[in-house]
Amino acid sequence: MYKLPNPAAPILALENVSLSHAGRELRGVSFAAYAGRVTALIGPINAGKTSILRILLNLETPSSGQILICGKPYIRLDDPKTAVAAVPTTIPHSSYCSAGTYLRWKALWSGAPNTHLNHVVQMTGLQSVLSCKLKALTVIDTVKIRFAVALLSNPKALIMDEPFQGLDQRSTAWVQEQIRKQANRGVAMLISSEPDERVESIADDVVILNRGMVTREGSLGQLRNNHDTLRQFFPSLHD
Repeated sequence: MYKLPNPAAPILALENVSLSHAGRELRGVSFAAYAGRVTALIGPINAGKTSILRILLNLETPSSGQILICGKPYIRLDDPKTAVAAVPTTIPHSSYCSAGTYLRWKALWSGAPNTHLNHVVQMTGLQSVLSCKLKALTVIDTVKIRFAVALLSNPKALIMDEPFQGLDQRSTAWVQEQIRKQANRGVAMLISSEPDERVESIADDVVILNRGMVTREGSLGQLRNNHDTLRQFFPSLHD
């Protein structure tokens, strides 16, 4: 498992994790994600990326191996929501619920005080749309709402699955900036994606996954090794 050259303990760590269930398979997966860094989990369709994210969020149990979050198994965390969260892929398209009401409801569920809710609204630039109905939000404001929901619990690790899928250029630029902003705050960012230069442009560390196995990992600079892109690795990868 690739480790940083400093003694920092990882926020997310998988050690020899295996899974065999319903046609999905992981084989001895080991890697770590560190505070203040963007870790990109890159692989083709059916590589096992979604299974790894589900395991980290305690939505699936591996056949073997160890998963540590902030140095502890998920079930031993005092408050899992403050340790790891995922940016939701969708929000309700309600004609009746406003963005502000939706965020207040989500803040109540996550236990976030009003002061933190206000901070998240400011951080994501949602002040001007709080009175808008969810159904009427633009693409970029919908993206901001999704991001805000994940930040309400103030997690130490934030997971994103295919963060740029279906986004226009403006929304993509906002998400890239927000990912770096959260990493700069000290959050461990884990991004799952198919090969995508938009992910590479913000990644610090890269884990390449294929057929349920980690085939390469290291810093972005190490893996690129004088190449402009990581696509060099993917002609030999098959779904």
